[in-house]
This record gives sequence, structure tokens and C-alpha cells, in this order.
Amino acid sequence: MATPQALEALDFSAGPPTIVYKTKRDYTNKVAVIFNADKTAIVAYPHPQDIAKKGERVKPTMLAQGYLLDNQGLNENAAFTQYTFEEYAALAKAPTLAELKASIIDKDPFMELCHCGNRNQFRAIEAELNQLIIRKLIPCLATATNFRHKLK
Repeated sequence: MATPQALEALDFSAGPPTIVYKTKRDYTNKVAVIFNADKTAIVAYPHPQDIAKKGERVKPTMLAQGYLLDNQGLNENAAFTQYTFEEYAALAKAPTLAELKASIIDKDPFMELCHCGNRNQFRAIEAELNQLIIRKLIPCLATATNFRHKLK
């Protein structure tokens, strides 16, 4: 586990990001897509085989106080679709962009979304993130100006 000092100064060097978030509803079994900044066009989405290969590892990891650790590649422009991971993984081919857009169930799903640095810095990621959550995610960065820490 990282030392208390290490949790004060997180490593934001290049590498896989550690995204911790809360959503307005339960989307823990839903496939996400990424929109452009003004949320008018889908710019990234998984292929069904990507979801199938990752299996359960693509689902978010449950953390303390209702927070989730992203394992899908979310960012502030993510939106959730009606597809469950199982349904999506079973598709023979990826849906068209029009089909994906029509399947969106929430274009603005986040209550909070924080970047906690390079994922490779953590030795026991769940325990260390839970410690950060207890400390109100202070060392983490809100990923957009409209995301504010809502912990009291």
C-alpha cells in the first residue's frame, strides 16, 4: 500500500489513468461510449470482442462510499448505453454509430468523476483508493470544471 506521503502527491505521469467516479444511477453493468466534448458525436466505443475478452474485468470495481473504479476507459464525455456487458459481448459485430446513439440511456451520468493519477502507481489499488475516498479524494483531480468533490 502506498504510504500516507505517497497519497499526498499522486503520480500523474503518462500511463493508464485511474478514474474514480459516482453516477446518478446504477450503470455498473452497462457499456459506455465516448462522445466529443459537445456530446454531439460518438468518438469512441468498444468492439463486442473487446468486452468479451475482458469478461468480468471490464465491469467497474466497487469502492467505498458508493464510488467506482473505472475499468472501461471512461472520461467526462462518457455516456451509458442500454447494452449490458453480456448482451454487447454476444453481438457478432459492433452496432452502427446510429444504433449506438439510439441506445444511449444517459448522456450526463456522473455525479463525480476524478482522475487519481497513473494506475501503475498503486500496489493495492482498491485499499489505496478507499483511503483516498476517506480523505475526500483531495489529491485527485476533478476531470472537468463542473465536477466538484461532493463529500462532506
